[in-house]
Amino acid sequence: MPVGRPKRLTVDLGGGMMLAIVDELLHSEATYPASPATGSQQKAFSVRLRGLLVAAPCWAIFILAATLEPATGGYGTHEQLGGPPCSFLVRTGWPCPSCGMTTSLSATAHGWIALGWRAQPFGVVLFAAMILLGAIGSFELLTNRSVLHRLRPKLWWGLVLLGGMLVGWGWNAATGWAGGKYPLP
Repeated sequence: MPVGRPKRLTVDLGGGMMLAIVDELLHSEATYPASPATGSQQKAFSVRLRGLLVAAPCWAIFILAATLEPATGGYGTHEQLGGPPCSFLVRTGWPCPSCGMTTSLSATAHGWIALGWRAQPFGVVLFAAMILLGAIGSFELLTNRSVLHRLRPKLWWGLVLLGGMLVGWGWNAATGWAGGKYPLP
């Protein structure tokens, strides 16, 4: 057994689960019998891997959003992926917290910011964050320069995401009610 090998892995079951595992494996203080360059090679590999693990999903979502045709009604774009209509909307006549998110991402990917904002305001903010993280992840992947390490995930990030989604939901419900769109008949 190598000297200094970690006895357990700390796994974050939140959104950063894969990064936590990779970070623990590649940044441990373990000393393995290998060439003297192993530490720097492992660090280089971990920076590029982290960049890939962040950039790939961001760009995949962007490509998927760009291939969908945004629903002009503000919701229902996800049905192009084979999903059913929103059961909350069907049962209550009111949008659920994520209603309009796919439409918002798709509209924003097409450059239709106003439609994206009307569909779900938080979707436009999420799209901008996704493009920024995709660019930073790509930068790390291509240059091996660490940038993402400065963005340490915190609990308040999740609270801000949840709060943003709820504010977008409230905006949708309020403007839909004021405009006669909600509740659905």
